[in-house]
Amino acid sequence: MKKNIISIILALAAITASAQKSFDANKCPGWLWQISGNGLAQKSYLFGTCHGEGHNFTKEEVFSFPGLQDAFDESKMVLFETDLNPEHMDTAAIKKQAKWIDELFRNPGPEYMMPEGVYYKTLYDSIAHFNEVNNFLTNKVKDTEYWKKTPGYWFTRIGITIFIAARRVQMVDDVLYQEVVKQGKENGGLEELQDVDGTLQSMFTDTKGIDTLSMKEQADTLYRMISNFTNGTTRRMYQGFYKAYMSNDTCQMAKFLAETPDISGAKYSSHDKELLNDRNAAWMVTIKKNIPEKTCMIAVGARHLMGAESLIAMLRREGYTVEAVK
Repeated sequence: MKKNIISIILALAAITASAQKSFDANKCPGWLWQISGNGLAQKSYLFGTCHGEGHNFTKEEVFSFPGLQDAFDESKMVLFETDLNPEHMDTAAIKKQAKWIDELFRNPGPEYMMPEGVYYKTLYDSIAHFNEVNNFLTNKVKDTEYWKKTPGYWFTRIGITIFIAARRVQMVDDVLYQEVVKQGKENGGLEELQDVDGTLQSMFTDTKGIDTLSMKEQADTLYRMISNFTNGTTRRMYQGFYKAYMSNDTCQMAKFLAETPDISGAKYSSHDKELLNDRNAAWMVTIKKNIPEKTCMIAVGARHLMGAESLIAMLRREGYTVEAVK
């Protein structure tokens, strides 16, 4: 259960946040970067990971990235987004996440109940769209009274279910952690689990989310999510993300993200600031504290290395030299 909840958190952050299109690609480098200068007695490393996306990563795949094995062996400490040591995980925060998901599924609040006199069939201009939603919720989700709950509720519930299913894999982070344990390296997290769980819940429930849309807009968004899932778009998106990641090419990843719609079908505002920029800024405190003392590898989702507010950009603004490892 602990790994599943951690995986959900990492995955939601990775998938739902959209890519920032403006970034220093430095001629399309890969995911491994070297940190030096600014008074450091030794270099450290940044490595962009992939949080699953439906693919079960092997050690051979992960360490096929040029220079990664040497950089990993050289590093005395590996810092992940959150501490992956089961003994250090915040049990209370994990239980809080599990409780929120369980209550959403089993006992949704009144805010998710359909307004009186509003019906799914009348929300859709296309009878084909209504039939696809009706068949999915009736036969796949197996809720013959789905119509009592808003389209926004089903969007949230189905979205979480898809993410959970895609995270029952071995992530790049898992592979690295296994090697950390095997080699007896120091390791830790850049943030506590409770620091991010509220942000992730807000992606579905706060004022930026689907609940601010009209019932018709919610219904259309729900249709797009269900259609993407049933026609294979979601699966192809995961496969495309994996391919772009394994290309070790930031330009190819940026192109893929720019051309690929959100698998949820949602049109409301992204959470780049909360899930990428703000977290990067908070992580800098821990990074700057540790890299003067020892060679560290900072292993975080690849998107945290892209954009004007990436870790690379922030480190450079602080006076560090950050160069791609060829």
